[in-house]
Amino acid sequence: MIYTQFQDPRIARWQARLARVPRWGWIAIFVAILVPILILLAGIIAVGLITGGLVLAAVLLVSTVLALVQRLLHRRHRQLDDGRRNVKIVVHSARVIDP
Repeated sequence: MIYTQFQDPRIARWQARLARVPRWGWIAIFVAILVPILILLAGIIAVGLITGGLVLAAVLLVSTVLALVQRLLHRRHRQLDDGRRNVKIVVHSARVIDP
């Protein structure tokens, strides 16, 4: 039971009224307060996750498109390749020089 230190009769009346509320009533009040708060928090988290996923998909899509455009614009002709990539050294003949 809640006791107050005040001598005001209005506070004593409210204390008496609140003291008559059964325990299940207090539980019901707290549940009624917490359930909407939890639903709102879950909704905010869900919206954040969905928004983050959409932004991630958009970034991946834009980066893919930019990579394709860069590949198309900076294509090297295979006939004019200077041979510096994937170089294989083939030795046809060798001489041993003995010091």
